[in-house]
Amino acid sequence: MIDKKDEAFLGQNIKGIMMTLIARWNGQMDAARANTEFADVRPADMRLFAQLRGRTVRLSEIHREMGFSRQAAQQAVERLIRHDMVSLDADPNSKRDKIVSITDKGQRWRTLAAEQIRLIETEISETLGETGTEDLRRSLLALAAR
Repeated sequence: MIDKKDEAFLGQNIKGIMMTLIARWNGQMDAARANTEFADVRPADMRLFAQLRGRTVRLSEIHREMGFSRQAAQQAVERLIRHDMVSLDADPNSKRDKIVSITDKGQRWRTLAAEQIRLIETEISETLGETGTEDLRRSLLALAAR
């Protein structure tokens, strides 16, 4: 049974708050693509695309970073290939791995996404101020580096 202390903690824990914010921001990103050439790309596939963050990356790294199976990552990448957002090439340093690269169409989405992310960061700055926003960024980078 959950006591009052746990109830308060679970209601305001950092992970839960971050999940709420991520869901809100993902909704804003999905709305931004609604009337574009990217409208028919699955939201989950767009999340994987976002994880690339402009990098050329090994398929094996994607599934580890995203925390799901290699097969699920492969399927999402294949769907993004069908949408011409990424390409997949053999890794010259590995017989088994593949390299995922962003195509010209994928770069067009990155341009639109950057506009939306700037709006999100403006919203954060309006709430936290510039110093608070940069403190948050530094803190999140430190946590991600662990």
